[in-house]
Amino acid sequence: MDKQKIKYSEISLQSTNLNIKALSKENSAALFSLYSNTEIQKYTDIELLKSLTDTQKFIVAENNEANNQDLIFLGIFSRATKDFLGTISLYNIDKKHSFASLGFQLAKDYWGRGVMHESLKVFIKFVFEELNFHRIEAQTFIGNERSIKVLNRLNFTKEGQLRQNFLIEGKFEDSYLFSILKTEFLK
Repeated sequence: MDKQKIKYSEISLQSTNLNIKALSKENSAALFSLYSNTEIQKYTDIELLKSLTDTQKFIVAENNEANNQDLIFLGIFSRATKDFLGTISLYNIDKKHSFASLGFQLAKDYWGRGVMHESLKVFIKFVFEELNFHRIEAQTFIGNERSIKVLNRLNFTKEGQLRQNFLIEGKFEDSYLFSILKTEFLK
């Protein structure tokens, strides 16, 4: 498929246990729970959401950026229960050079259950096969062992350490840069 013809805000993917699709205002309370939790946001540079109104505005803004093909921002939902589990995003999209950055977050109740591995596997396959991207990058803070484990399990390569590249709560933090190429993922 031509990546220019797919509306990013209308992407809907399925795996055995999950639905991965755009968020709507109806998902505000669940997203607020995820994006206002300091423990979950510990390893991100995302500004904590402070209210349901802020969350609704955030969803609208993300969907508008998706309509402009500036990012992909999707929710992860259980197929069995319809519960909201987390988010996946593709941002810093560079169409000329065919790469983007990957972001992902998961509600704490679902940590260690393989949810993120399953959802990322489906999402990354879509990005490479349907959107025809060549490279996906992911950055994670040095101490974020769960994210590092997921990226390693998906065959990402750790390219190096970025020194003090994020300012978090007044302190500069290091991160690792990971990447995966289309040819490495679709073997």
